[in-house]
Amino acid sequence: MKINPILSPNVTKVYQASKPAQVSKKISAGRDEATFSAEALNFSKSLSEAREAIEARTPEELAHIASIKEAINNGEYKVDSGDVADKILASVIED
Repeated sequence: MKINPILSPNVTKVYQASKPAQVSKKISAGRDEATFSAEALNFSKSLSEAREAIEARTPEELAHIASIKEAINNGEYKVDSGDVADKILASVIED
């Protein structure tokens, strides 16, 4: 089966000359309303709690986090692979 391309210059003229869709100008006097699912409300609540937990860090925690970020950015942060493996195994065994 062979499909030939449409090379007619009239195609773009017809497209450009077509009338735009009619826009309804009816304006509702009522108020807009939105409803959210239980999952969306639960997600929003969890997100708010997470933000509060992040903001509730002590100055010591914030300093520790800043020092880790600096070490990562400088390429000086080292992770002991044995410790990581032990924690992964421990989390799998606990489940």
